[in-house]
Amino acid sequence: MAQGPSSDNSLTMLFLRVWLWAVPIALLGAAVVFGGIAAADGRWGLTGVMFVLGLVAVGLMVMHYWLLYRFGKEPPQ
Repeated sequence: MAQGPSSDNSLTMLFLRVWLWAVPIALLGAAVVFGGIAAADGRWGLTGVMFVLGLVAVGLMVMHYWLLYRFGKEPPQ
């Protein structure tokens, strides 16, 4: 049935890989933008929340990297 995790080069897997990279990067970008706006406005509580959200985005990127290369393609050399 399944040919193996590294041999699946279908369009669905490409979309999944793009989604798993795009979501954390967009989340990090939004946290930086809104954190900067909040800091410029002097809302330090919101800036702290955006900093934590940025850390969550970085953690999500690390987890997705691990998932992609644990069950998917081999990492680049």
